Amino acid sequence: MFSRGSYLGVIIAAAVICPLVAKANDFYAGKQITLVVSAGAGGGYGAVGQIVSRHLPRFIKGNPTMVPSYMSKAGGLAAANYLYNAAVKNGTVIGLLRNATAFGQAMGSPGIKYDVRKMGWVGITGPIINVLAIRKDSPVNSLAGMKKKEVVLGGTGKLGTLYTFPTALSSILGYKSKIILGYKGTRDVRGALDRNEVQGMVQPWPNWQRSHFHKKNLVNYVVQFGFERQPGLPSVPTLIELGQTAEEKTMLKVVSSAGVTGRNFGLPPGVPKARLMELRSAFNAMVKDQKYQKDMKKRKRMMGPMTGEEQEQLFAEVLATPKPLVAKIKSAMGYK
Repeated sequence: MFSRGSYLGVIIAAAVICPLVAKANDFYAGKQITLVVSAGAGGGYGAVGQIVSRHLPRFIKGNPTMVPSYMSKAGGLAAANYLYNAAVKNGTVIGLLRNATAFGQAMGSPGIKYDVRKMGWVGITGPIINVLAIRKDSPVNSLAGMKKKEVVLGGTGKLGTLYTFPTALSSILGYKSKIILGYKGTRDVRGALDRNEVQGMVQPWPNWQRSHFHKKNLVNYVVQFGFERQPGLPSVPTLIELGQTAEEKTMLKVVSSAGVTGRNFGLPPGVPKARLMELRSAFNAMVKDQKYQKDMKKRKRMMGPMTGEEQEQLFAEVLATPKPLVAKIKSAMGYK
């Protein structure tokens, strides 16, 4: 039996604790969250950033506002460095970072001033599964043909996926290709493909689906760069499947991670764990929401979300790649 004094103690304790809990839960009330997008407003990252800015606040206690801020310099590296080193560490700044954020760190890419292992990861809205396709009227238009004769592909620079993925196919597995670099962007490479200036290229699967190359059946899809085959490409092998040894498959998985870790949402180091968990919970609820999904489909953005915990684990695995294997990948890719 409780005494009257015990009841009074419980009431006093509740009076003290409840406002503290309410204060913790209402942290975001009246606040604005800045979403630092590592690209411009007009592309895929910009579209996803706008969609998430519209929907994520609905699932955060306190119903804050969210405003995207675009930071595209250095191929998105400036955004990652800013988030890690300069952003406020209270949960009011979230980053939407590039797909190769962890892969770039693993490869020791120049200019990186962050460590993904120390950041707080909220989740991934979906992968960016790239696909290599070759014109059907090209002398070489299949994987089997690439074993015998060189195919000419288009790319932007050595840090872009248009270079990274086909280079892994050639340097690690022995398929023959020549990549013409220097195009300003994916759109320019598509133009070169249209003019038959190049015979093939790599780009995200949704981009292929929207293109006249796909609608008019002008290309053969040769290989896809993800951990598993996409529903629309059941007969096209993944890069990893083409590996012949355990070492090759491990190397190819590390390279492919740059596509699987598509649209990365994360926090700077030092954000309170409880706030990270709150944002993860809100993110998980958002990606299951019908209004959000409808918006993503309308903008033709890939879904296939990953939780923050899964994202964190995958990044840890990429960064745990043994140094001798990293050296082999860098050598194969032509990285210094």
